Amino acid sequence: MDAAATHVDRTLDGLRLREQPIAVAEVAQALLASPAPPPAAVARQVVAAALNRSPDSLPEWLVPEELTPAADAPLGAQTPLDRAEFHVVDLETTGLSHTCEILEIGAVHVAAGRRVSHFFSLIRPSGRIPAKITTLTGIDDRMVRDAPRASECLARFRAWLDRSPDAPFVAHNAPFDSGFVGRAFAQHGLRPLSTPILCTRKLGRRAVPTLTRFNLDLLCRHFGIDNGARHRAAGDAAATAELLLEMLACVRTDAGVETLGDLYALLERRPPPRPRSAASRRVRVRF
Repeated sequence: MDAAATHVDRTLDGLRLREQPIAVAEVAQALLASPAPPPAAVARQVVAAALNRSPDSLPEWLVPEELTPAADAPLGAQTPLDRAEFHVVDLETTGLSHTCEILEIGAVHVAAGRRVSHFFSLIRPSGRIPAKITTLTGIDDRMVRDAPRASECLARFRAWLDRSPDAPFVAHNAPFDSGFVGRAFAQHGLRPLSTPILCTRKLGRRAVPTLTRFNLDLLCRHFGIDNGARHRAAGDAAATAELLLEMLACVRTDAGVETLGDLYALLERRPPPRPRSAASRRVRVRF
């Protein structure tokens, strides 16, 4: 790979970590390493070339998922679901802001429809754990006193992921978890996430469209999955892994999804409209 291609890849990787829509002009400015945005027509040409898209197809603002070159086919798209591998990840963090730290990592490697290995570690943050996080998770300063620092834990986690380098990264509300992991890898000089990101919340809207909400608790309840360690990374990762397998079975039966490529295509489609709850329905009275 030449230097120009490396610069484009690294720039797009960095922009995707922002987790918010980015103007085409700002993307072009970053790609050109320019002190100011280029003219609108030039910006569209630059960004279209980087993304292997037509300039006319670009919206004014691009969401992070759109900052992947169209020619880059998802890894393993032809892999049958019954042979596919996934890394199912859950994090506990010191807060919701991008400036907060990862407090705990739980991950499950799913292969051929079963759980085959797992990764778990607490992380000792740089400061004290906020009281509201301790209330939610039960993790306090005493518990992390002897835990590894982020640099050590993240290096081990990166190595664990690299044992199955093509496995998609799966999480419930995946933009949150993948965003935290991506920023942490970048901060510690580790190779960025490069596999497809799959969200089980998003999948839930396709797999069980009759539900009105798709949080982890309600989806697990729907499928009879017991999570004995809610708001702990290992417990939530294990429950999400079971949930993934249940929903993959649903979309195979109901939507004819047989390969990873089929799954990616399903997630790109607009989900069916949510049913209105009984409480929200308005009764029409005719006079």
